[in-house]
Amino acid sequence: MLLLINIKEMTLGSPEYITALIFMIFGGLGVFLYGINLMGDSLKAIAGNKLKLIIERSTNTPLKGMLIGFIITALIQSSSGTTAITVGLVRAGLMTLPQAIGIILGANIGTTMTSFLVTLNLKEYALPIIAVGSLLSFFGQRKKMKQLGGVLLGFGMLFYGLDVMGTALKTMKDFDVFKSVMASTGQWPLVGIVVGAVSTAIIQSSSATTAILQELYTTGTFELIGALAILLGNNIGTTVTAVLASIGGSITAKRTAMAHVLFNVIGSIFFLILLVPYSRLIGYIETTWYTPYSTGAIFWGHIIFNTVNAFIFLFLVKQLVWVVTKLVPGVEREVGFNPEDLLDSLIYEAPVFALENAKKVVSHMGAVTKDMLTDTIQYSFVDDHKLFEQGMAMEEMLDTIDKKTHDYLVKIAQVGLDQPSSQLQAEYVDTIRDFERIGDHCTNLLQFFEMRYEDKVVFSEDAEKELRKLYSVVSETMDYALEAFDTQDKAIAEKVLIREEIIDKLVIKNRKRHIMRINNNEDTETQDQLYVDILSNIERIGDHCNNIAINVIQDSYYNEELDYELDESLM
Repeated sequence: MLLLINIKEMTLGSPEYITALIFMIFGGLGVFLYGINLMGDSLKAIAGNKLKLIIERSTNTPLKGMLIGFIITALIQSSSGTTAITVGLVRAGLMTLPQAIGIILGANIGTTMTSFLVTLNLKEYALPIIAVGSLLSFFGQRKKMKQLGGVLLGFGMLFYGLDVMGTALKTMKDFDVFKSVMASTGQWPLVGIVVGAVSTAIIQSSSATTAILQELYTTGTFELIGALAILLGNNIGTTVTAVLASIGGSITAKRTAMAHVLFNVIGSIFFLILLVPYSRLIGYIETTWYTPYSTGAIFWGHIIFNTVNAFIFLFLVKQLVWVVTKLVPGVEREVGFNPEDLLDSLIYEAPVFALENAKKVVSHMGAVTKDMLTDTIQYSFVDDHKLFEQGMAMEEMLDTIDKKTHDYLVKIAQVGLDQPSSQLQAEYVDTIRDFERIGDHCTNLLQFFEMRYEDKVVFSEDAEKELRKLYSVVSETMDYALEAFDTQDKAIAEKVLIREEIIDKLVIKNRKRHIMRINNNEDTETQDQLYVDILSNIERIGDHCNNIAINVIQDSYYNEELDYELDESLM
């Protein structure tokens, strides 16, 4: 690459040199980070929902959770991705906080695999790997082949970005200021910890800062003890990501983030106290297996720290849960669901009780769906991306609960139920499908409004009033649908039917008003189709609430005329 050739021919410290250096470091870092994300996303796409199922079904003890956390993170190259799935399952009631802590401990070990990849030194093969990955991505006939191409493309970009970044970093050894700062990390390890913590907090990727550290260490400008101090700082800085992600989240999410902070900070303090013997151990490994100033030394320092730290806290999970509960007080909203509610043994011993427990899960699914609708409504008027992320996380919860509950209800039906119980079982199957579809329509709305904010589309005052009114009726309809299902009260279910008709009429009225405004050039509130699609998805949410109500009234709906009048005040 021209930039790589020219920097060696430039005068040290000249403006051209500094510019090229900055471009190479940050450009290489960008390619490196994109490569990691692309590789991880492609691997997750290949695995599909299996990742969530593996985590959900294989974590009944913290030890198993740690093993699964390690394997999943090593595969997808993202400890934050593993943690996000885990927190989602905890919030969905499919996993306890101790199980989640076990997974995160394993994720900490799994994230060291990026530094292992760096030790492979495959930089000279980066471009051929990128070429193969690109060919598969663009010309692969099958979806899996394209996803495999994404894995290879990301893998190659990881090493290419590292090569560009490493070439620039190696030239920094000629700067006296750089040599002075790096040398001080060996004399004053706290300086190294601060450097590592701050750089990781800024970049928001411990994998990236550890890879940078590996490249810097090969320059020979500072000693191993200083490099290990920076590594400890990296592990402290990476907790900032979890803390930021938990802001505004549930109590469980905040406790999970606090647990992450505690075992990284406490572990770093423990290893700081033992820094001298720790560095001697890594030094022995380096001289035995590698050449001096090798990237392998940093890898071993990284994996030993995370592994020892994880196993120490593995035996202190109960104590850690107690501490984070004290540090993050509060009572989580009762989810009404526990994994033990869906015991297969109960199906055969007492299928009626199994059906009752399944109803609790369906009720919880409805509560999650309503929460998602609430976030969607808020996001429709406030450009807060956290609302978008929370909504998408709840969509994943709904998919997980839908699959698990549907399979459970099918098993109950196969055992044999009396006629009333059989009707309830059929109602529950239909209802979870309606909740899942409402979640899908909320997802569509979230994506529509994300598009609106990205394209800076502005709603007119009239359009916003229309949406607020429509959302108000839909939200009330959803509340009645949930209450009707929970109580099996036909009178409440009839209120849903009334409001669903009102929703239909409001949607028709709003469409006509929208077209009239467009034709009269009164405003440029939105792209024509976007607003119409928004109205259509809101209408479909009302339709699915209607389905839930119909399942409650059943005979009354099919065999009797419903005697109700539309409340014109809602129009």
